[in-house]
Amino acid sequence: MSDKPTSQKDHLPILTHVRIRNYRCLEAVDIPLGPLTAFVGPNGSGKTTILRAIDLVLGDAWPSLRSFRIPQDFTGFDSSKEIEITVRFDPPYIHRDTISNEYRVQALRLTCKPYKRSGKWGEAGDLHADLEPLNENDQVPHVATSPPQKGQKTPFGPLNVGTDLRNYARVLFVDHRRSLAQHLPSVRGSILGRLFQKARKEFKAQEDFKAKYEVAMETLRTEQVKEIERIVAETAKQMLGFLGSTAVQSVDIAFGFADPANPFNSLRLEYRESGLTIPGEELGLGIQSAMVVGVFEAFRQIGGQVGIVIIEEPEMYLHPQAQRYFYRLLCEMADKRQCQVIYSTHSPVFSDVNRFETLRLVRREGRKTSVAFVQKDDVPHLEQARNNFKIGNRFDAARNEILFARCALLCEGYGDRIAVLLMAEKLGFDPDAEGCAVIDCGGKAGIELFVRVCQTLKIPFFVLHDEDVWPVEAVDDHERQRREQQNRSEQAANQRIREAVGDDNKIFMLRPSLEAILGIPEDARDKPRKVHEKVEGIGLYDLPPGLQPLISAVEQLKNTT
Repeated sequence: MSDKPTSQKDHLPILTHVRIRNYRCLEAVDIPLGPLTAFVGPNGSGKTTILRAIDLVLGDAWPSLRSFRIPQDFTGFDSSKEIEITVRFDPPYIHRDTISNEYRVQALRLTCKPYKRSGKWGEAGDLHADLEPLNENDQVPHVATSPPQKGQKTPFGPLNVGTDLRNYARVLFVDHRRSLAQHLPSVRGSILGRLFQKARKEFKAQEDFKAKYEVAMETLRTEQVKEIERIVAETAKQMLGFLGSTAVQSVDIAFGFADPANPFNSLRLEYRESGLTIPGEELGLGIQSAMVVGVFEAFRQIGGQVGIVIIEEPEMYLHPQAQRYFYRLLCEMADKRQCQVIYSTHSPVFSDVNRFETLRLVRREGRKTSVAFVQKDDVPHLEQARNNFKIGNRFDAARNEILFARCALLCEGYGDRIAVLLMAEKLGFDPDAEGCAVIDCGGKAGIELFVRVCQTLKIPFFVLHDEDVWPVEAVDDHERQRREQQNRSEQAANQRIREAVGDDNKIFMLRPSLEAILGIPEDARDKPRKVHEKVEGIGLYDLPPGLQPLISAVEQLKNTT
């Protein structure tokens, strides 16, 4: 029976969906996955659990009952429930059975559940783990299990998951420890191991290398080494004799320092400075992380396709500039389909709202975790709002912090944000301590985009902006025409915000503008500094009446938390 893909062996799959039931805090989540997928959210929300669920099905270790912690891995520690993790991929795996029928496998499902009845496999209530292949109808295909025999019916049975089938969508999991040892050529599925595949094929001097290697190794066998080797060998043979081995005399035990038949597996990355050489895996995690980024960069420039990479907190041990570099590198690899990248993060650098389609916002309320993401119907509105947003005002690390907020106050500009933070201080409210974000949206077009992002990802929010509608009386005709045109434009922008928010109780409007209320001229320079000076210099009970919407916005944010 063949267990190899027959028509798509040159097309690496990507994971398209993961469905998880009753696994730790994940009672019931269904999450689409893309070429680049970022899981963001607060500590303890379940981000890492999602990554480890995928790794459990498709990671380096074959899943079994021993893969689970019992009862800790069951939601609510209730091992009477059924853990189910289903991972879908595309293109499907093609299985050809013994009579050449082809079957499409589009998912693998891992379950851990108790037996319903006692039988040869165990008693009722005993737990067992099963890994099953699924077709497009979520059914296990029934295939011919052996070649047909003359005069007999061809036996059929459920398709089992073989090594080739599981390897088809195998993932490389890079955990938060960021150890360089995970990426050495000797590690199965590592990036360096895949990079060296072509080099192994080009290596023609195998026998010559082996001969020279054996000569070099012999120089290491000093009398002390040989004595240690002799004692170890004799003791081990004696132990084998006690255990009943009948072939003790044919056993030989000796030190081997590498595999001359596979020299590339002996390669390691070393750190050299001032004549000192240190193995990379013995260095601090900061340097190891930098070297890991170098491994990814080498793959981007030299490699072909690596498959699926899962990274736990890629920002770990990297300074901000290095984080931005690594993030751009991962985006480019995903965009070019060199690999699929799925990661969890606490960093605003890796939580890029400009790429809103990549975000999966993970929250936990009590014992239940939920995941919010952009739905297909929301994409046109978000794309239009993004296109209306000036390129210079796009999301940056500060604005991306909205993804980690319990609630957000969306301000029109930087001056408004300063006024909000000063007012919050006067009211004895610390937004940071309460997990709130006060966001400078860079204009009304930015507010519209932020509103739609908050609605899509279910982030509670309020909006504060200027009305910017000015009186036209007592001005000359030319100025009147200019103001009327400007007023129409601002009224249209205000209406777009109102329609996007959909609830007037969430909008706080300063009339005609913050600067006008504070007596700052429209053409004044350095307006944010002047806003700071004006608001800071006014007592809480001496504030102009026009600032009441600002006070109400801060109080609403405070009450929400």
